[in-house]
Amino acid sequence: MRRLWAAVILLLAVAGGGLAGKGPLNLALVWHQHQPLYWNRLTGEYELPWVRVHGVQEYIDSPRILAEFPGIRVAYNLQPSLLRQLLDYVEITEGERARGGLYELIGAVDNHLRWVWALIHDPATLIPEDRKAMQAQFFWINPYMLRPGGKYFDPRYAELNRLKDVRPLTDQELIDAAGLFLLWQISPELHQELGVADLQGKAGFTADDIVRLIRAQHTVLSRVVDAYREIQAGGSELITSPFYHPILPLLAERGWDEDVLGQLAQAQAQHVRLFGVPAMGAWPPEQAVSERALALFGEASFLWTVADEWTLAGALGRSPSRAELTCAYRFGDIAVLFRDHNLSDKISFAYGNKPTAEAVADFMDEVRRTWEGLDAPEEHVLVVALDGENWMFMAGYPDNGREFLRALYQALSQADWVRTVTPAEYLAAHPARAVLALVPTGSWAGDLSTWGGEPEEDEAWARLAAAREAVFARAANEAVLDALYAAEGSDWFWWYGTDQDSGTDDLFDWLMKAHLVGAYRAAGYSDQEIPQVLFLRLRIPISASLGEVKPTLDGRVSAPGEWAEAVTIPGQGAIRQAAVAYGETYLYVRVDLDPQASEWIGKDAKLLLYATGKPGELANITTRHTGDQLGSALGSAVELDFAKVKSDGSGYVFRYAADGKGGWRLSSPIRTLLFRKAQVEEAVEFQVPFEELGVEPGQSLVLVLTLERPGELLGQAPERPLWARIPTLIQGVEVWAMEDPAGDDHGPGTYVYPLNAVFAQPGLFDLLRYAVYDAGDRWQLAFEFPVLPNPWNGPHGFSHPIIYLYLDVAAGGRTDSHEEGKAAQVAFGPAHPWDYFLKIAGWPAYGRHLWTAAGEGPFLVEVASDPKRGRIIVTIAKSLVPEIRGWHYVLVGSQDGYGPNHLRPVGKTAGEWVGGGCPDPLWAPQIYDYLVPAGASQEELLSAYDPAGRRYATLVPVEVRW
Repeated sequence: MRRLWAAVILLLAVAGGGLAGKGPLNLALVWHQHQPLYWNRLTGEYELPWVRVHGVQEYIDSPRILAEFPGIRVAYNLQPSLLRQLLDYVEITEGERARGGLYELIGAVDNHLRWVWALIHDPATLIPEDRKAMQAQFFWINPYMLRPGGKYFDPRYAELNRLKDVRPLTDQELIDAAGLFLLWQISPELHQELGVADLQGKAGFTADDIVRLIRAQHTVLSRVVDAYREIQAGGSELITSPFYHPILPLLAERGWDEDVLGQLAQAQAQHVRLFGVPAMGAWPPEQAVSERALALFGEASFLWTVADEWTLAGALGRSPSRAELTCAYRFGDIAVLFRDHNLSDKISFAYGNKPTAEAVADFMDEVRRTWEGLDAPEEHVLVVALDGENWMFMAGYPDNGREFLRALYQALSQADWVRTVTPAEYLAAHPARAVLALVPTGSWAGDLSTWGGEPEEDEAWARLAAAREAVFARAANEAVLDALYAAEGSDWFWWYGTDQDSGTDDLFDWLMKAHLVGAYRAAGYSDQEIPQVLFLRLRIPISASLGEVKPTLDGRVSAPGEWAEAVTIPGQGAIRQAAVAYGETYLYVRVDLDPQASEWIGKDAKLLLYATGKPGELANITTRHTGDQLGSALGSAVELDFAKVKSDGSGYVFRYAADGKGGWRLSSPIRTLLFRKAQVEEAVEFQVPFEELGVEPGQSLVLVLTLERPGELLGQAPERPLWARIPTLIQGVEVWAMEDPAGDDHGPGTYVYPLNAVFAQPGLFDLLRYAVYDAGDRWQLAFEFPVLPNPWNGPHGFSHPIIYLYLDVAAGGRTDSHEEGKAAQVAFGPAHPWDYFLKIAGWPAYGRHLWTAAGEGPFLVEVASDPKRGRIIVTIAKSLVPEIRGWHYVLVGSQDGYGPNHLRPVGKTAGEWVGGGCPDPLWAPQIYDYLVPAGASQEELLSAYDPAGRRYATLVPVEVRW
């Protein structure tokens, strides 16, 4: 290892000296280029087109623009499965050429290309579902060419974009949409050179036009790897990562070290083959690290890696100083650099909504402040590291980020107080000497909850573990390992659960299952020996939070509002509708049949409630009596047999457990019989103990109801499975509460919501009540709103509000905002400085975090919700916050996963995704509601900012005491 570092120093040594006084700050830009494996190993084709789509624009633009600035050096992580897929699109093998058709034009075929080919050759073969998908997906693109006045505005594409929301497109309109979609996927700066500029704005695309565009895309894809070779020759650095982008700490904690080392060896071998030299650095997927993960990097002979600032904070036990964040550390045999979390996120999420000049100026100001704050900046390195294609494609940048990238590189070229370096170059001149005593397990999201913990994620890990054990028991040959490694990729677990939504989650599920099936088959298992659940094609469920009911189970509505809080779901066939709700320990179900339920008594028919099981439990994929697939794994079948219902309508339901092979066994114990009563009259009403279904409050399960007789499905509700959340119950005793006026979610009096329809419901940010509960060893805080919808499927059960909570409950503290809450643009008075800051939102990646004024954190708290009551519940261990009596600041803003500090801005004029009515967006508070003491005016306090004096409004807290 020492010899390798010496070689690096010799190769990359930089000239000594520097400017008089302070030398320039070293800036390391690390762009992470990544795509999961969209190739379906069971079909040999690609389920999604994103490698091709990004390859012909972002992946070619980024190095091409860098080459225009020879003085700028950056590092690119070229993720191995991305490179594998790019090369597959490029290479047209003899066998593929012999197949003809699309394979004469391009080396790989994906779902979009298949649709386009059918559209121009035989549109009648396209099923309605495909046409509907094309009409939506042929506009999945950064919309810079759809904006009137832009230099690339395409009026025909814009018109088709308008029409797609009005009516079905004709065949020719779909062909035009396909052609313009293929055209604008390609960087427009290459259109003229490729001979396709004449197709801009065209109506009446022909098959020949489509063929020209596919050939042009193949030409661009053929240049991508060469473009990175060229910038490597110019001094920039190329690094790699584990081949299929797995979450290393999660593999390591399962003892799968050999898989990690195998993926790293595959990655390095491909890297050397393509770029001639080994990669010195390794990117940890999702910047997820642990002590064992870093040790494995060292065992694989990598010299450096990069992790998130939050990980360094955990290692130090406090927020790092500027000097601490900008130095290199050593842990075992590997050097670790830590990225500036805020500055990296500004490129990812904030700058796309700003004018380019303003965004670049802000970035340079941030970098200069770091330079000014260091005594010897030339000894330090500021690391900015982020996804290299996502920010260009998704973050709203004009001209797909090209304008920003050029302006940024130009500004860096002209500044004499900063110099761009590659990490290897910096470490060659400044070997890592600071030693990390420990490294906490963490990621850019803080913890690893985005990739585990939800039922669907835990289920996927259990299926993966079972497959790994089975295939290793037979033969771990090369094909087995490749399939298994692919199934370990982070993206499958990223999209499982409700915290992330791709719009095509069912396809990601299908791809992971295809890899697992491929592993079993390569190990010699027959399809009959492979778990059935791996052949199930999921249907994306509808989701809802259950309400609490206390019904009398008598088969009829015995009291007004008896089922008012239940989730009502429409049915098909003999099931007209159903209602599902919860009690303290039960799931309650009501089913309305056609004809009336009592007329089914004595008939050979069975009403079944199917539910998912615990992660890793056996599951079937077809119904108990008819053999139908319902679109979800079936772990439990709770059955009411109408033939056994008594003449008075009384009966019982029984739970049957899946055996994983299509069979079912009775599993309801006798002791729970009285708790499984059913009554049949106008409707069927029954209850099932949560313990039989393996769930409890705060968890979720997927449900489907059917009415069956042998060989015949008589009814079903709903059409797609229901993902049902059982709200968390408050367990403590209320010790303090305060009401907040209704209708004051207008900030200083003028703020309005954004214009998109998702904000149309009043009260989204209107705090009505704040309460504190003592739950023994925990505090529970409840925030109540008039409504708490969840249109974006936040895993905590809500989407819209984000709460910044500051607590003054001890001596000392701070009067400025915490770094993770600065976007609110408020200050705190010296009489009540804060000691703890909590950030509460619907997403666990950033919405359950607590920091101290001393810089400790983030620590994780529990966040849950009861949407039917409009209640957000936060649970904090008393070991973390021993005393909560004191002074509380409660701020409510609009959550935006891409906004600064995850807060949606409020501008002067409301836009589709931006609030309006703010007189001074640079200095006015960016919050909609604020809990003020009795007698105080929210409007006056939030209006007391001073732009001339460069002062934010100073808030006044409420006193919590009992």
